[in-house]
Amino acid sequence: MKKDRKSNIELLRIVSMFMIVFSHVTWEGRFSYPKSNIPHNTIIQFPWLFGQIGVIVFTLISAYFLSKKKEVNVKSISKLAKITWFWSILALMVAITMGGNGLLNLKIIINLLFPILRGTYWYVTAYIAMYLLMPYLNIVIDKLNKRNYIIFLTLLLVICSVIPTFTGVTAIDSANNSGSVYSLIVIYFIGGFIRKFENDLVYSNKKLIGLFIISIIISTIILYLLNFLNSRGIIDINSTNKLYGRFAKTNSIFQIISSTLLFLFFKNININYSKVINYIAGSMISVYIIHTNPVVMNILWNKIIRINIYERSQYILFIELVVAAGVFCSSLILDILRREILDFCKKKVVLRKHQMTDNAIFDRRKKVA
Repeated sequence: MKKDRKSNIELLRIVSMFMIVFSHVTWEGRFSYPKSNIPHNTIIQFPWLFGQIGVIVFTLISAYFLSKKKEVNVKSISKLAKITWFWSILALMVAITMGGNGLLNLKIIINLLFPILRGTYWYVTAYIAMYLLMPYLNIVIDKLNKRNYIIFLTLLLVICSVIPTFTGVTAIDSANNSGSVYSLIVIYFIGGFIRKFENDLVYSNKKLIGLFIISIIISTIILYLLNFLNSRGIIDINSTNKLYGRFAKTNSIFQIISSTLLFLFFKNININYSKVINYIAGSMISVYIIHTNPVVMNILWNKIIRINIYERSQYILFIELVVAAGVFCSSLILDILRREILDFCKKKVVLRKHQMTDNAIFDRRKKVA
């Protein structure tokens, strides 16, 4: 009998995905960030801190459960690929039905037809690459003792996280891109360390949540300082790469620390199996794919939600929260519909097969009689 997974980690999946959606409201909001309003700009940018925390936590969850595996589960990869293609092709069909309407060009069409190969949804592509490497990453995890593992992790974090965070450059160019398998592999080894030595990592929830809050405060102070430097013309915070994002990317040491603390906190809390929580958690990857689909993003941020018109509002953070909740819930409802329709069709197929089998048996008995 399959054991039901406790819901503390599944709840963390939901929280993490909401964080990702919340951050995208800021990233896609096209805010101008006037130099004269430092505190207000910091408030607007605040949600971005949580996006990459969500990404890292998602990867930590996978690493925690996969780091003991010996083989790749082809069914898991196939399921993820099918979900990715389903939403991509559906978005393409919707855009074609709408007559293009500025939603399609050759690049977008190719990206939707080959979403995994083209990296249309960077996390899906990077995750699959990491998953395929998982058996070999686990060999490293299995061989390292605690002392060597700590040295290994320290070197990885310095090279791929600390240096890129503060300088923007790294010895491995691709690792400077938060949307890469390199970043996920670093996180994977952290998750593997937590799983392997979890009996040595015993901390009170009060301490973990306290340190998490402190880490968020530190990141917020950094945002404020960047806005201050921007107001003095020393840096351009709204440049192409959005400088404030460097301190809030997947390979940012600040985000890695915050995410690890949050993961350890949720791992410690005890939430018994909840059918509702676990069911909703099963739709989180679809929520990511739906709201980051290029067609959906164009419609969402250019035609429906123009949140930048509220940039000067004193309630901007609340508005961002409401928008994030709306996008999250809408995406969730769409995937629940997909799952329910798929389950209904599967039941119909199974029922039809049973009926055909019963009819065949009845016909044979009738002939014998």
